[in-house]
This record gives sequence, structure tokens and C-alpha cells, in this order.
Amino acid sequence: MKKIKFYLFVLFLSLQLQAQLTNGNFTTEVDYRLQNISKTPITSNILIDRVFPVAALQEFNQGSRIDTSSYTHFKQAWSELYRASYIKNFSALAQLKQQVTTKNYNNSTVPIGIINTEFHQGNYGTTSQNATVNFDPSTSLFSNKPNINPFIKKQTTVIAPLVAKVFGNTINFTTDPLFHLQKQGKTIKNLQIQTNGSTFQLINNYVIQSGANISYTTSGLKNLHFTITYNDNSTKQTHAKIYVHVPTNYQARGNISPLTEIVANTDLAFQGYDENQAISGKNKYKIYYNGDNILDKPIVIIDGYDPGDLRKIDPQSDGYNKESSSIYELMSYDDDNNESTPNKDLVNELNTLGYDVVIVNHHVYDSGGFEIDGGSDYIERNAFTLISLLRHINATKVGTEQNVIIGPSMGGLISRYALAYMEKQFALTGNNTKWNHDTRLWVSFDSPHQGANIPIGVQKGIQFFADDFGVESAKDFINEQLSKPAPKQMLVNHFTNDTNLPVGAPYFRDRFQSDLDNLGMPQNLRKVALVNGSITGELNGISSAKYLEVDADIDTVIALPFFGLGGLGAILTIGANIFADSMLGNFYHTTNSKSGTQESFTFDGGLRGKFLWWEWWTTRTNYKSKPKSKGSYDIAPGGNFYAQQLLADESTSNEQFIYVLVNVFIGTGATVIDPTHSFIPTKSALAYQGSSILDENIGGINMVCSGNTPFDNYFAPENNEEHITLTSTNVAWLLEELNGTPQLPIVYKSFDISSLTGDTAVCNNKTNIYNLDIPNSCSGYTINWTTSSNIQIQAHTNNSLIVTPINGTTDAVGYVNAYIQELDLHLHRKVWVGIPSPDFLHITKIGSYQFYANQWTKLKVEHLMPPVELMGSNGYGLSYQWSVPNSQIRTFTDTSMIDVNPFATGQLNIGVKMQNQCGCTNYKYQLFNVTQQSSGGGGGGHTIRPIGN
Repeated sequence: MKKIKFYLFVLFLSLQLQAQLTNGNFTTEVDYRLQNISKTPITSNILIDRVFPVAALQEFNQGSRIDTSSYTHFKQAWSELYRASYIKNFSALAQLKQQVTTKNYNNSTVPIGIINTEFHQGNYGTTSQNATVNFDPSTSLFSNKPNINPFIKKQTTVIAPLVAKVFGNTINFTTDPLFHLQKQGKTIKNLQIQTNGSTFQLINNYVIQSGANISYTTSGLKNLHFTITYNDNSTKQTHAKIYVHVPTNYQARGNISPLTEIVANTDLAFQGYDENQAISGKNKYKIYYNGDNILDKPIVIIDGYDPGDLRKIDPQSDGYNKESSSIYELMSYDDDNNESTPNKDLVNELNTLGYDVVIVNHHVYDSGGFEIDGGSDYIERNAFTLISLLRHINATKVGTEQNVIIGPSMGGLISRYALAYMEKQFALTGNNTKWNHDTRLWVSFDSPHQGANIPIGVQKGIQFFADDFGVESAKDFINEQLSKPAPKQMLVNHFTNDTNLPVGAPYFRDRFQSDLDNLGMPQNLRKVALVNGSITGELNGISSAKYLEVDADIDTVIALPFFGLGGLGAILTIGANIFADSMLGNFYHTTNSKSGTQESFTFDGGLRGKFLWWEWWTTRTNYKSKPKSKGSYDIAPGGNFYAQQLLADESTSNEQFIYVLVNVFIGTGATVIDPTHSFIPTKSALAYQGSSILDENIGGINMVCSGNTPFDNYFAPENNEEHITLTSTNVAWLLEELNGTPQLPIVYKSFDISSLTGDTAVCNNKTNIYNLDIPNSCSGYTINWTTSSNIQIQAHTNNSLIVTPINGTTDAVGYVNAYIQELDLHLHRKVWVGIPSPDFLHITKIGSYQFYANQWTKLKVEHLMPPVELMGSNGYGLSYQWSVPNSQIRTFTDTSMIDVNPFATGQLNIGVKMQNQCGCTNYKYQLFNVTQQSSGGGGGGHTIRPIGN
């Protein structure tokens, strides 16, 4: 018992000491704990335990194992070896990437990278009996045991392509000494590659060969089989994967222009916020003609956010990959009424309507010596390039047809900026050639006019894996997705934010939104918004709820058969046992609370270490969100996306998905609880002007009429849809707008009797007003008002009515009726007319017993003409007052009933009067006989016997 208590005390002490270390990264943690261990035996200069074992080099290709690498794995392996080195005497990964880039290989060449070197790994044992080191729990430090070497030497060989994908029918494989990491150990004498039934030498008798060409007939992941012969004539087999895209010859539909690049005019070069010179943008486009090769009715579709240009214009484009779809394919939709029919082709439908469809793509290009990723570049630069394209279209088109422009997602911001900027310059200069956009209709398709959202928990989790564990794919995501200009301009909450409130990227987000708002909306055209987010307030998740969970033992997840541990199986040695026993990563939606101080987690992650019975957090971090008046961006009504699903998914067919961040080591340890999040909040897509509360139900009003949106029209669904989703319903609405038939905004308002509000009684002594709950003007509904013959209409508007009784009518029932012509709907409301009369009041009993003294009896008043119970459930504002002498009474919410307990026998004169909004009757009295209950008789006593009944 004392021993157990001692261990608990030591564990507690160790945890207290560890709390001082968790601000460092994984390598800092390991170096701290191993500071007293002699490094002399580490002749390779590389202790692999100093880095988190994402690439699993401790076991990769060891012994008889034959493993498979890839571009992603190779980068991770190179990075780990570099970071695990005590002396950095070879290229860092960034330098290796630059060396590959400098070679300027074409997109059909595959450079092969080779890692072939020794490294050292700790072998400290797993029990106190076989431990090769001492551990001081009071300091959490390890130290040497006399004459024992706690390290073992291994050699790793990793061979893989240095690109994730390649294009062409014939692929050239090559290598270069710059791409080889050979520090110590056996060297490679011969290297043979076999793929697609062909075999050739990359290295022959230590000499690098010129490379070889291999032909492929189909696209997909291809296996590269390497056979290695070392200088001691031992051999090794290993594999790698690469995605080969083989162009497909499609049957062209109709007349399509060649892919054409346009460069922004010199007066439209743009200097970015962090750039030292203005750069002219570029884009590419194709024209899908309406049956001839004449551009005479242009409709321009501008692509949105697409870093790396994964989404090509159409399946015929070089580099097209079906998993990324194409812009053309995104412009297709399902038949909502017939799921068995194939997707409908919107571009083809537009051609049928006579339109020449111009599809614009933002590609990766060089401009002035700078590489620009157009799909994630500054929105302004892409807008200025679009202006140059519009100038070209207007100069070359035939006839007088004005342009139509559709901007999906970020394309909506690009086109908005371009059109508004042209109008501003046209007003300043009057230069028709340069600045007249000649556009009649602009369609903003689920565009983030007030910002977009990727959950901050996802961003912070990725940052955690990148910074603390050195996961290269996470670093790539940070660099290629989150740190480019466009996401920094659009995201309302950015990973650079270290507060618990949504804050965008500094110097980018606020500046862009301010510039966009100051520029305003284009005015000299019809502008409409097609929205994918719910307009009725439907949420995209649960406030503060966990949506992704990573909680797994590292040995279970990696599932490698580690050596020398007997029945313990796959428990890792020091690199993943002491410093990487199990991993935690929990992701949560931000809180939707609108007030208060209670914070909630957005990300909670860490790595647990273990040695013998001691466990500790080698690294641990969390981020929280604080209530904000507008609510949660993560679950707000809006066009949704599935970032957390992509985060957890493994890519089985193509490594181009840089969303795939941690699958190398978490794999089956990830559980997706909620796959989607709000990406483009509904109010952002509408450029909503009004309350900032994100989950407000705004579906019951016409926001054009109320002035809550600057658009001339909009379509929004009742339920949330995936971002950039076309349906037969919203396409039908869009086609009517294209045809020049303005549609009414979609208003989800169910009209019923509750929509007709007003007085429960029509009186002579006040103004009697009835309102129909629809917008006051511009509603698109025509209302006809009628009343019963005892009510007179004094005045009315389309949704309001003022009436009075005719000739002082009293004690009658009437009605007010509103007929909505467009809906063919009657809303019929009964009302009391005038002051009630006591003449028709009658008090009756409830029950079947006599009225006894000192016993409760229930009474109810009835209005016999007209019967109150036939007038409606609201009682028309009627209430009753009772006068009951010499009795105890009990009242109810329903004042037409009362319980009476007489004090004595005899006659009891009970009075009641009725009141409505117009006034009150006099009392109406009835006499009742109260008797004494005979012994053994009766029961209940809930009866009334009025005199004369």
C-alpha cells in the first residue's frame, strides 16, 4: 500500500513538473527529458525519437518488410530525419522542394527522391527489470545506466516520386543527386524501377541513368516497384504510389473555343497588401457557343476559390481529375422530381436558350517572375483580370445583347468587385470603351459578401499538428489553403487569431471587407442572389457540440509489428512509448450563446507520454470560444461544407487532397460525429442589412421590400444545402430571371388565421384595426377585404383595415375576411360586435347531484343566443364576473366557470355579468335552492337546482 502511494506521489510530482513544459513542441519535450543521456553512441547524428513518428521510419522497410511510400510520405520522412538531426548537414525540406522547382520539369516528368541513410532509435525497455536507462520521477529526466548503450542503429530506405500527380500518355521518370539523402550506411549500387509492365534502371553501378519513358493508357494511382542493390550486394524491395492522369479524347458537344489565356490590361495591374509591386493578373476561359462560332449572347460564369487549380474548366481540360470535378460539371443538377434521371446539364440548357457560355478559370501562372495561384489570389486582382476579359468580350461580341454574369462562391465577390469598380470608373471618366460593363443581370451564387467560415477548431487543430508534431501535410494546408490572400480576405475567423472571439486575418480581413463595402454593389443592372443556406433559421449543427474526435493509442493506430517486445506486441519503444503513447484531438463547434461569459472548447488536443507506470502530457493545448451577440458561425444557417469530414478521410485514390492532413497516423482513430459546418452564412450570401444575429428566421418577410438586402431579388431554401448546389427548383427560378421575367423572392410564410390580427370585438367607442402579417409594400400580394353586414369598413390599405359597427349594433357576432388573390386564400376571423347583453346569459350546473350546503358545486355560465361555444376558441375576449353571497368560491382561468360552497341552506341569488373589449353587461341573477344533504345519500354534490327548473 505504501509503495502504491509512493508511486502516486511520484506521478503527481512528475505531472507538476511537466506542466512547465507543455508550451514547447515535441522535440523540445524530448530534448528536455533526455538532456542527461550521453549522445556519443548516436554516430548517425540522427535520433529519430526527437520527432513525432508520423512517417514511422522506425519500422518502414525494416527487415523483411516491404512498404509503400508516396510524395506525402517522402516529404514527411525527409522532414523527420532533418528535424531529428543534431547537426543540420543536409537540405531542409523547403530547400529540397525549391531544388525540385528550379529544375522546371514539365508536367509529364516524375523526379524520384531517394532516402538511404542510418539513424538511431532509443531502446530503453518496457519494464523496470529490462530498462536500459534510469528515470528520476522528481525531475522527469532520464540518465544513463553504467556501461549500457540505450540506442540502436538502423538504416532506412525510402524511394518515392517528388510530385503527387503527373499528366500525359508518356511519363518520364528521372532522378538527381540533389534529391538523394545518403549520410551513412550502405550505399545504393543499382536501382531498378518497374511500372506498367516496363522495367528500367535509375542507377546502374552507382551511375545515375538518363531516365526512361513509360506509357499509360488509363488514369489512376500507379504502383512503382523498386529493386535496390546495395554496395554489399544485399537487396531490398520497396514501393511507391503516384497518380497519373491520362488525357481522354472526349466527343466535343457543339462548338467550343480553345482554352484561351487573358492577361489584365496594364491599367489594371494590382498590388497586394503584402506585395512591393503591382502585378497583372491572368485567367483562362473557354466559350461554349450556342450553335455557331459567333459570340452574340454572352453569359459569363466565374470560378470561385480553388487553390492549386484542381478544378478545371471541363473534363476535356489538361489536368482534369474527376474527384475534383470541373466548373462545367458543377453547373449540373438533379431532377428533384425524378432521382433516376441523369444530371441535367445547365450549360447545355443555356446554349439551347441562345446563350454563349463563357467559363472562366483561375489558374496557377507566372507574372513578372512571381508565381501566382489564381484560385486563392487577391480577389481584387482576379476582379481586374475579369474587367479585362469583359473589355475583350464587349469589343468582340456581335449584336446588342448585354452580358449576364454568374459568380459562384468567391466568383460572386470577384464579379461584384469588377462590376462595381467599372461603374465607379465610368462615372469618373465617362470612358465607355474601358468602363461600360454592358451587363444586364448579375447572379451572386452563394457568395460570402460578409465573410466565409471554416471552423476555428479545424484551423487550430491543423495548426497544432503542424507546429507541435511537424506534420508536413498540415503545414501544406496552412501554407496552401489558409495563408493565401483570398482565405485571409474572406474568413471571418482565422487561425492567426489567438482570442476566443471570431477575428479575421490581420491586415487582410477588415481591410478587404471595408474596401468592398465602400465600393458597394453594382447598380446599373439587375442583381439577384441565389443562396444555399436556410432562410428560416435552421442550424447546421449543435452549439458547442463535438463534431470530430481523435482519441487513440498510437500503437493501435499505426499498427506496426515492432520488434523485441514479446507478448507486448505493438507497443512502441521510447520514440512512441515514452513520448507518444496516445493522442487526443477533439474538435467542437463554437458556442451559439448570444450572451454570458461561459466559454466552450473549439479544439482540445494533446499527446500523452508513458514510461513504466508514469504518464504525462508531452504536449497539450486547447482553444475556446466566447459567446457573441451574433451567435456561432460554425452552425449558423448557411450553405454548408464538410471540412471536418475531409480532415478525417483517407485519400484512397489521389494525394491531391491537401485536406487530408493527419490520416498518416490517425486513420481509424478519427470519428466524425457531424460531417458538415456552415461555410457561407445565409445572411452573408444575402449581404443582409439588419440584425447581426446569424440564426434569425428571416424567411417570413420579403427582404427586398423591407430593405434588408441590396439585391433586387433572391432565392433561398427552407433547409440548408451544400454550398454551390443547383436544384431543379432554384434553376427554374434562375431561368425565369435570365428570360427577363422578374420573380418574387421566396418567402416561407404560412398564412393562417393567426396571420390576421386585431381586436376581438368591434366597438363604437374605439378605432377597430385589423392587420394581415405581410410586408407593408412591394409584397406581391393583393388583398381584398370584406366584412359581415353588421360591420362597416371605414378605411383600408393592402394589409390593414379599420371598421366600425353599423348603427350601433350590440350583442352580435360578425366577421372580417381577407382574401389573398395570388394564393386564392380566405382568412376568416369571427368577432363580437358591440357590448354584450345580459338577456341571453344562463347559469347551469355541471354534474348530476343536488346543490348542498357546505359542499362544493361547479357552475358554468352559458350565452344562449348566439352560443359562445360556436364562436371560436379565443372566446372573443369575453370574461365573466360573479356575484355569489354567503358562500366560499373558487375561480378558474376560464372565468365562465366557478366552484361554490354555500355556508347554509335556503335560497341563493347568484349573479353573473359578461365583458368584452367594448364594455360590460349588467348582472343577470338566478335563484337556487340550497338543501342539506341527507345522511347516507347523495355524493359529489356538484349540482345546481335553480328555482323553477
